[in-house]
Amino acid sequence: MLSDSLPDLRALELLEAVERTSSLTLAAAELGVTQQAVSLRLRRLEQRLGRSLVLRSSRSSHLTPAGEELMALARPVLEAARAMDRDVTAWLAADTRLELAASLTIAEYFLPTWISAFVKAGHDSQHLRSRATNTREVIRLVSDEEVQLGFVEGAAPPPGLRYRFLADDELSVYVSPDHPWAESRRISGWTLAKTPLVTREEGSGCRAVVARALTEHGVDRTLLVQPALELASNTAVLESAAANVAPAVISTCTAVGYLEKRRLVRVRVDRVSFRRQLGAIWKQGSQPPGFAARAFLETARSIEKAPAAQLH
Repeated sequence: MLSDSLPDLRALELLEAVERTSSLTLAAAELGVTQQAVSLRLRRLEQRLGRSLVLRSSRSSHLTPAGEELMALARPVLEAARAMDRDVTAWLAADTRLELAASLTIAEYFLPTWISAFVKAGHDSQHLRSRATNTREVIRLVSDEEVQLGFVEGAAPPPGLRYRFLADDELSVYVSPDHPWAESRRISGWTLAKTPLVTREEGSGCRAVVARALTEHGVDRTLLVQPALELASNTAVLESAAANVAPAVISTCTAVGYLEKRRLVRVRVDRVSFRRQLGAIWKQGSQPPGFAARAFLETARSIEKAPAAQLH
């Protein structure tokens, strides 16, 4: 069993950088961290060992005799760690298997573009498998580690999983041109709440977003009526709304063709917006497990031009 006094590799790497550069500022720049982070890491290392390791001054910083003795012990360890780092990186890169799961809107309207770019970047599509299902099932698949990476819709990251924001998505109300709402193209949140809708099945991201937006607007959850019809795909929902079965609330990206062909009309809801995040989820770690999963996530992020990562 290793003792509590054993320094961690990052601290030893930092001490080595200070020895080489004679500067906390240059060491921080070399390692890609702030000078404050360097000072804090050094201070913790010195407290852990009970030794002064670095002489600091306004002009330069140098190792103390104790720091030099520690570096003599650390060099072979750091060399071995770097060799292992290279081997682990190669090992992960050799595992090209990639299991994905995506909610239906993402699977239909985003995932094909991401996969195409991923393959064009040189990755082998033969090792990629994807599943399209509802958000609840994607969360289960990731939680049970049946897939490495999932893509979900919703207003908040799923609890217990790592999450990275990719894009915003807007939902809207759509009706047939023959529906009574098509003339005014505007309704209240209470009118929507008491109207049976054609909708996706329970567990889909769309239904959760609608319920949350209406209740936040002040509509009592008990007033939300049951759907007129539950369907398993976005296309089925859109076709039913176009056939005037009932109004639908669905992602705007799915309805573009129906609006262009005038098969559907968009209806505004007074002072209510239905917005959700599209994001990636995985089980644990700061990055998804496996080289292929990490590369795929970076591909999706670059396409969506997402802002700085929002990790939870």
